[in-house]
Amino acid sequence: MRPALHATHQRMLDDIICNCYGFIMSANSKMASAVHIMSYLAYKGDATSTSDAIAHSLATNPVVVRKLLKMLETEGLVVLRQGRSGGVALARAPAEIRLDQIYNAIKGDGSVFGFRETVNPRCVIAKNMPNALGPIFAAADNAVMAALQTQTLEHVMSELV
Repeated sequence: MRPALHATHQRMLDDIICNCYGFIMSANSKMASAVHIMSYLAYKGDATSTSDAIAHSLATNPVVVRKLLKMLETEGLVVLRQGRSGGVALARAPAEIRLDQIYNAIKGDGSVFGFRETVNPRCVIAKNMPNALGPIFAAADNAVMAALQTQTLEHVMSELV
């Protein structure tokens, strides 16, 4: 057992640990926003929607919506039509769209949890964090994907309206 540190030294150690790895995190709301968009489109049915209308529903900027729509289009989940009579609609029925497909469309190459790209290389905590948390994060990714694979957009809609 290690001897207790003097309070001043403990605060210094705490500052080093926090500063070398960083504890600034924000919740990733892209998935919630993407499911919101898809639910909005499902609710509208065959009617074509615009990014402005969806942005109003999300209380965000239409540019944010268009970026997410482009990702969803790339995965074949929505159909975008450009021009004056353009808009967006679901590419298939809500029962045929699983939440893992939406997640894969918007997540990029990342995973549920990630590591900071730059850390203090002299900090033992920062250097070893990927080794310590890597397997835990991988298990969390697998659990998230397993849960999302069992749910469809139709199920989400049944809970909303």
